[in-house]
Amino acid sequence: MQRRYSTALLFLLLGTAGCSSGPPALRLPNGALPSGTAQVTVNGNDAGQIHDVECESIGKGLTRINIGRAGARTTVLVGSGGPKGVAFNDVQGFTGSYWQDLQGDARLAMVDQTFSLTGTAPGFNAEQPYNRTVNDFTVKVAC
Repeated sequence: MQRRYSTALLFLLLGTAGCSSGPPALRLPNGALPSGTAQVTVNGNDAGQIHDVECESIGKGLTRINIGRAGARTTVLVGSGGPKGVAFNDVQGFTGSYWQDLQGDARLAMVDQTFSLTGTAPGFNAEQPYNRTVNDFTVKVAC
C-alpha cells in the first residue's frame, strides 16, 4: 500500500516539475547589455554583439577593457573622470584612436552596469590606408 502511494507521489512530483517554468528572463534597462558583452560601431558599421570582453582595474581609478581578439580589437581606458582613451585595431576596417586631451573626443555615460562611449577618433580605413580620416564611434560594454 505504501509503495503505491510512493509511486503516485513520484509521478505527481515529476509531472509538476516537467510543467514548471524556469527562472524569469533577466530584464535589462533600455541601453544596457548583459555582463561580459559589448557592441562596437564605427562610422555606422556595427560589429554585432561581442562576447570576448576582459575588464581589469589597473590602479589609480583606471579600468582597462579589451573587446575582441587580435585582428579586430578595441581597447578602452576609463577613469573616474570619464574616458581616457579608446583604441581601434582593424575594427570594421578602421584603425585609430581617441586619447583625452590629445586627439579625438569622447563622452561616457552609464546605463545600469554598461559603459556607453560615443565620440570621434582619427585614424585610417582599410580601403584607403593612405588617407587619414576621422570616424564616429560608439562602444557599449558591460564588464
